[in-house]
Amino acid sequence: MPTLILDNGSYSIKGGYATDECPRLIPNVITRTKRTKRVYVGDLIDTSTDISGLYYRSPFERGFLTKWDCELAVWDRVFSNDVLGCTPISTDLIVSEPMFNFGQIQRSVDEIAFEEYRFASLVRAPATRLAAIGAGHTIYGDNGGEPECVLVVDIGHSFAYVVPYFQGRQISESVRRVDVGGRMLTSYLKETVSFRYWDMMDETYIMNAVKEKCCFVSSDFYRDLDAACGCIGGRSGKNSLGLEYVLPDFTNSKCGYIKGQGGEAEQQAVDTEAQVLPLCNERFAIPEALFHPVDVGLEQGGIHQAVVQAVMACNENLRGVLMANILLVGGTAALPGLQQRLQSEVQAMSPYRVCVSTPEDPATGAWQGGRMLAQGQTVPEEASYTPATVAEWRLTRAQYQELGPDRAAAHFMKFI
Repeated sequence: MPTLILDNGSYSIKGGYATDECPRLIPNVITRTKRTKRVYVGDLIDTSTDISGLYYRSPFERGFLTKWDCELAVWDRVFSNDVLGCTPISTDLIVSEPMFNFGQIQRSVDEIAFEEYRFASLVRAPATRLAAIGAGHTIYGDNGGEPECVLVVDIGHSFAYVVPYFQGRQISESVRRVDVGGRMLTSYLKETVSFRYWDMMDETYIMNAVKEKCCFVSSDFYRDLDAACGCIGGRSGKNSLGLEYVLPDFTNSKCGYIKGQGGEAEQQAVDTEAQVLPLCNERFAIPEALFHPVDVGLEQGGIHQAVVQAVMACNENLRGVLMANILLVGGTAALPGLQQRLQSEVQAMSPYRVCVSTPEDPATGAWQGGRMLAQGQTVPEEASYTPATVAEWRLTRAQYQELGPDRAAAHFMKFI
């Protein structure tokens, strides 16, 4: 029976079968265009050229799934033959959920999976728990199993979570959260650019693309800030940190491109007068909010301080191993330079050796962990514990009907 892994993130759904090498990314949102008023569900927005001033309706509110009518519309699209081609009644499902998810939301997920879609079986777990299963592959290499100790740093769309795991169980009292994620960085970039150059407050789609293509995390913020001094106007060629982003004309380009790197779209637009967005210190000043949330008005420490606090809240015997097994995942973790900066910042605050590892694609870290769970984990010979298998974790539809919603929710808690 096929197993479908669904990393149900608040920004995008990473979905695919256990036999797939990588998942398909589908926007977890319903969008409506400003001019034509057309509504697009999930990935259908890719078929539209009218992406200026999109209105978004997300199923998630502050990182938690609250709008089920919206989510069901997206899931219907995901399970359709046009996307994943899923037949739920003959498919096992592994689905992710947010950290410290509310009980009512958990019961709703179970009920909809079994009663609405009638999946054959279900495994429900936090995204960080699934990422921890695949951590050995990233930290130790191809033959590595799930580490006995691992610290998962998940920088997602809404929040950044720091979660320590020991022998497959999270140490709940040591979990830390920073209220900065990809959505806040995009909003911060929109406000900064709108104040300095063009009014981009309604252009979330475009500015998110600008963030992903242009922003990076500086290894030395003040050095780069000095280097960017006087970087104004025509920045290309005058400063190594400056670049020009060509805004889309919705004919040759849909979301824009970096000047000089636009390829075919840039060649076609050579005769047209393009709107150019100059960028310099914005490229590294925006992601700096991950380390200094006070920049965006949050009285919190940065992710490096959250890592140290989480480790120091654990048993003294675990601290050194946790510092050496830090796994950085999440869509925002793909920012260039973030892994090196986090390692250097934590190392400066820690007496232990620090090692931060990142999967090849941090956004799919949880999905890859779910895939390893479905295929059967590799148990290291020297392991002092046996990780939970998918057969133990799985709850069938018959078992759900026998146990009821509350006891079904308690069943999944045993493996978290």
